[in-house]
Amino acid sequence: MRPLLMMSVGLTGSRAWANRGRGGSLPGRGPTSPDPDRELTPVERDALDLDGMQRILAGDGTGLADLYDRHARLALVVAMSVLRDQEDAEDVVHDAFLAVVERAHQFAPSRGSPISWLLVTVRNLAVDRVRRRVRRAQIVREDLRYEPHEPVPDPEACSSRERRCAEVRAWLASLTHAQRRTLETAFFEGLSYPEIAAREGVPLGTVKARASRGLMALRAVLGLEG
Repeated sequence: MRPLLMMSVGLTGSRAWANRGRGGSLPGRGPTSPDPDRELTPVERDALDLDGMQRILAGDGTGLADLYDRHARLALVVAMSVLRDQEDAEDVVHDAFLAVVERAHQFAPSRGSPISWLLVTVRNLAVDRVRRRVRRAQIVREDLRYEPHEPVPDPEACSSRERRCAEVRAWLASLTHAQRRTLETAFFEGLSYPEIAAREGVPLGTVKARASRGLMALRAVLGLEG
């Protein structure tokens, strides 16, 4: 049983909600009925419901327990007719009975019976839940619609990239160790040629020559002129 509703209904309601989960059934009419072996007339039912509402307003948890015993099954039928899902319907029924407690002061007998008020509350909550469900589905669809998709690889472009990679690997293999170290330092560490010369303790002209020969070899491998 949900803790919040347990505090509202007291001991009788606790038993009712505890029985709710057994075999998927809801409890039947409670001990407040004049005769449990016959159906209540609408007049008797409304009188009992009005008494229950008065007790709820007075802070008596048995008022809610009696309303639950009489109407939980019908409330679940209404919720199921909208939601088509047992768990969601039970959640809505739970929330509806909590709303009865929280809004009992808003109930006006001149505008209808307690059962009508309860069932309208159930239906409104169920419709709200359906709308949220639909909205969540729309959001998911929108997210999927604008989610970037992996481009389909172009076989020719892939083949061209592979050839270029092979050419660059061949170019690197053709360089001397000094040439490769000079270019890697310049490109990946961002050092200038004078800084490389200072770090390695070699003349600036040597560093420039290494870089120039290495770049000329790259141009030749890639088929570039100049």
